[in-house]
Amino acid sequence: MPVNTEPKTPFIVSALLAVGAWLACAITLVLIGWINTLGTGVAAVVLAVVFTQLSRRMDGVAGAFWAQAALAFSLCGKWLVIAWAIEKWSLNAVQICGLVWGITALGYPIFTQKMDRALMVCASAMALFFWVFEDHSSLALYMETAAVLLFVLSYVLFFVPNENVRPVAWGILPACAMPFVALLLGEAETSLPLNSLILGLCLCGVYFWRAREKFHIGVSALILLVSYLTNSGTVMGAALLALAFSQNRLSLKITGAAVFALSLVWLYYQMQTTLLVKAYYLWAAGIILLAVYAWQKRGSYAR
Repeated sequence: MPVNTEPKTPFIVSALLAVGAWLACAITLVLIGWINTLGTGVAAVVLAVVFTQLSRRMDGVAGAFWAQAALAFSLCGKWLVIAWAIEKWSLNAVQICGLVWGITALGYPIFTQKMDRALMVCASAMALFFWVFEDHSSLALYMETAAVLLFVLSYVLFFVPNENVRPVAWGILPACAMPFVALLLGEAETSLPLNSLILGLCLCGVYFWRAREKFHIGVSALILLVSYLTNSGTVMGAALLALAFSQNRLSLKITGAAVFALSLVWLYYQMQTTLLVKAYYLWAAGIILLAVYAWQKRGSYAR
């Protein structure tokens, strides 16, 4: 599988190039749109393959532009093909899931842009959840459990040093929120303590895999206790923050902080108790966080 070869340019330049590339893609699709949906999609995918090859052979701004153009044409072309197939053959949820998975698998070794790979993996995971939700069977009861297991898979993949695997981790991560959105809308059921406990056990397994001889049973007990007393989203956010600070990755820090904060707010409003008791919980949580911060300042994780 080819290594990602995206040119590295300043953020402002990349943003301007992205705007120009997507505008060029829109104009091109309008001009060739007279063919039909399938023909336009196939033409866009072919152009994406050509632009991907150009981006590999050029450096600097030119290479970055062709990489952005390849991303725009690739995503638009794939979605046009998927939309045509859904409309032409009236595909059901299972068939849509298989189609998206197939296109993702075929395009992964060809299109090396991280964003392209991550978005297609995310679409594949969301198609899976859509199939389970539309199935209206007993599987729908385990949507949150599936999200927990997918999160653990994504979490493990972040430790894999191969850069070709990293987009899979980023693609799976946002898809894990779909069952919780369904729960928020009251469209699905949940067994929160069980799923939180499963998440805690899986994270303890990851911790043991990474720590080995430095494995601490007290840390594992704390993970299980926190998993059982809070919700799955809070534990996911805390796990992402721990990973982010251990690897000093800004993107994971932002993601972990957002997941942790939103899940904590949701947990606060879902508590069936008085405001005074909630205030005590917040006070205790503040003390714990300050203690953790003071402990971290003494170690190597203070940044």
